[in-house]
Amino acid sequence: MIDQLQYALAAIISIIPAIALHEFGHAAMADKLGDPTPRSQGRMTVNPAAHFDPIGLIMILVTIFAGFGLGWGKPVLTNPMYFKDRRKGLILVAIAGPLMNLCLACLTVAISYIMYMAGLPLYGFAQILITTFLLINIGLILFNMLPIPPLDGGNVLINLLPWRTGEKLQRLAPYGLLIILALMYLRILGPLLGGMRMIILQGIGAGFGMDYIAWLFGFSG
Repeated sequence: MIDQLQYALAAIISIIPAIALHEFGHAAMADKLGDPTPRSQGRMTVNPAAHFDPIGLIMILVTIFAGFGLGWGKPVLTNPMYFKDRRKGLILVAIAGPLMNLCLACLTVAISYIMYMAGLPLYGFAQILITTFLLINIGLILFNMLPIPPLDGGNVLINLLPWRTGEKLQRLAPYGLLIILALMYLRILGPLLGGMRMIILQGIGAGFGMDYIAWLFGFSG
């Protein structure tokens, strides 16, 4: 019970900055490209209250205990008419959110690796919090980059495809959540994201050493 409470607390603490900075990334990119919409709607802030979507938050809290973290924040509304290049602008805005999570994941690895190299111990709630924060950010990257509209990956794909094909894919956006839930029910999404997460962790291990991964996740000693 104590471990479950610690994991729940670590998940909540991790989700707050992960989602807030993800959505801020979208808003900041749109603002940089000349769209005043996010700023006018109060989205140019890292304040989590401005970025949370209740359903997306609940999904993360539930799925983190299934071995991966997936979900989303309140969508950042943009007006592509302000972009000099509409398609390029929409792609940049879409990937800006996952890139923020990538930066957070990389920062987590960098800080923890410095701790590892310094011979500092990592155990208890600190270990749970660091690994949970890393896994949630990796999960958000993988989930949001799925090529399913209205997820970020879907928006990227729509704007990479020929106009007519992208328009047809855009029509799936209202059914995106149903598609995701169906993939979860069919036990496709979980293993897919879990497998991709393991590949990423193995890549980190290949770069920094599997001893570091064992230390990070408490497998050593």
